[in-house]
Parts: sequence; structure tokens; C-alpha cells
Amino acid sequence: MKKIILLALVGIASWSSAVAQETYNSSGGAAKYRNQEKKGFDVNKLIFGGGLGFGMGNGSISFGISPVVGYRITDNFSAGVSLGYQYFRVKDYIPVLNHRTAQYDMYNFNSSMFSAGVWGRYLIWENLFAHAEFENNYSTYKDYFSDQNGVYTERINQYVPCLLLGGGFRQPISDNASFVIMALYDVLQNIPGNTRVDQQGNKYSISPYARRLDFRVGLNIGF
Repeated sequence: MKKIILLALVGIASWSSAVAQETYNSSGGAAKYRNQEKKGFDVNKLIFGGGLGFGMGNGSISFGISPVVGYRITDNFSAGVSLGYQYFRVKDYIPVLNHRTAQYDMYNFNSSMFSAGVWGRYLIWENLFAHAEFENNYSTYKDYFSDQNGVYTERINQYVPCLLLGGGFRQPISDNASFVIMALYDVLQNIPGNTRVDQQGNKYSISPYARRLDFRVGLNIGF
């Protein structure tokens, strides 16, 4: 099962995860509603986004969807919630020992992951921002076991908390739309609850973002 951590690499760069849209002018300057502050809830400060992604190659396929919604609390700080779904499939990926032939047979890997989280973003300087996001990921996949009598399968369900920290850059493309790119790192990937030990005694992380930066791109449209 240590190889499961590699699956998050498949198609991650291809699926978009929107981060937070603000309404600003085409030069990336101040929000056009900055001088029209309203007391209480302001619909112009709502943030919506989302991403779709698809990737395939080397016998693997993945796709995902990731809607987000939030609110611009101040000119520089925004926060909100996110949802996500990712599907991974890799052909002939899991080796299982065949006790009758003393050789390893290869089986496909299929996994579905559902995510729910909260995020915050702070505009540091012009179009550069810091981003933090806590996700609770629920994944389900089929695991394989073998003995002298044959091969058996078991459905594995697990919850993995992730705290993604990093930053990014926004490039305005219209009065209320921008292209955003981010790089995030899961700082909880090596906590005791997120690690396992394989049959050879090797420790590995079950975080979908283990041992790598998570790059996200998206087109953001605000009110």
C-alpha cells in the first residue's frame, strides 16, 4: 500500500482547484467596490469558483471537480469553504504474491476521494497572496491480500486530515475574472494518524499530497 501515495501525482496538475476570486480592475489594483463599502453583508464581496480536471497516461486516468465559495472579509483577506471529488485509476499497479507460482500478479488500482474544507487567503502585495486550507479527505479503495488459498479483496475506507500552506499569484484578465496559480504543501502528512508501515517495515504517508508540492491553477470569476 505504500505506492498509494504516488497516485496523487497522476493528473493532479491537470485538475483545477479554484482559490478565491475578488472583484478588481484589469490592472490588478483595488477592488472597484472598495470605495462603496456597505455595512453588514455585501453581495459584491461574495466569492465563487470551481475547477474541472482530467489526466491520463501510462495506464492511468484521473479526473476531479472542486467547487469553492467564500467572502471577501477585508480588501486583503478572504475566506470560505471548499468541496472536491477525485477519481484515480491505474492499470496493473498493485503487485500481489501468488503463492502457487511464487510470482507477483498485477491488479488495477481504483480510488475515489471526497474532500471538504475551509480556506483563507491574504493578499500580501499586489497580486501575490498567501493561502491556507484545511481539508478532511475521505477515500475509498480496494486492497488485495493473498495466501495459499488464493487472492482476497477488502474495501478500505479512511479519513485523512490535511493542512495545506503556501501561496500563489493572480493574473487579472477582466474586471471580475483572473487566472490563479498556487503551490501548497501538506504540513500534516507525517503526523502519526497519517502514516502507515508496510510489510517491509517502511513508513509511508497516506496523505494524497505526500512528499510533493500540490500545484493548482484555475480561472476565477467574482460578482
